[in-house]
Amino acid sequence: MKRTLVLIMSLLAILVSCSNEDDDLNPGQAILGIYQKTDRDLSDELDFVRSIELKQGQQVVAQSTARNKGGSEDLGYQYYYVGTYKLEGKVLVINFTETFHLTDPDISYLPKNELPEVSREYFFEDRYSVSDDYQELIYICPPNALCVPPTPFEKIN
Repeated sequence: MKRTLVLIMSLLAILVSCSNEDDDLNPGQAILGIYQKTDRDLSDELDFVRSIELKQGQQVVAQSTARNKGGSEDLGYQYYYVGTYKLEGKVLVINFTETFHLTDPDISYLPKNELPEVSREYFFEDRYSVSDDYQELIYICPPNALCVPPTPFEKIN
């Protein structure tokens, strides 16, 4: 009886003292993936799908593509940005180093290879609040800027 009680107590102590490593999210790994949102109200004929892909090595690609309303096939691009990111607590800071985007307001999209590269004389950085479970990114409006209430980017993989 004593032996069984000691065995049960030992087993219980081992179970209680072990931590589950899966419960502790590594922010550097948990943030990786593709986040996406679709703007459906900007056009009567098109949906605009915006995505941010956070890759290993703190590399990021952001893009916006146009699709027929309700469709799933990309017709072309509005923009394509490449850069780096860093995670500051629960804030994602993105620095875009290469930017390609539409410059003609009368065109809704172009093939990716036809987007003009836009050089700039300023630092282009975006900031996003990261949800506790790393499933959403919410744009942080810069000080002194007029921004519409943000719709979150949702993690799709």
